Amino acid sequence: MTIPLADGRLACGCGEDQIPWMLAKFGFLGMAGLVLAGLVVMILAGWVLASAVSLVTWWRHPPVTTEETPQGSLDGFTWRSEEPR
Repeated sequence: MTIPLADGRLACGCGEDQIPWMLAKFGFLGMAGLVLAGLVVMILAGWVLASAVSLVTWWRHPPVTTEETPQGSLDGFTWRSEEPR
């Protein structure tokens, strides 16, 4: 669809009004940088959240030492059919 302009030229309808405003404001490289920055922030937030959960779990349930573990009936069991030489 062509639209007549005031100076007599024809507009094809592919101007800035057809481009999303952030792409028009920041440009292609600016938008790519913004998307990559958002991705990096989400990755870092995931690492922080996973670390926090891990630390809380470790704090609430500390690792069991060998002195605290009860002796079981399968202690010393291996999957080998023969003893190593």
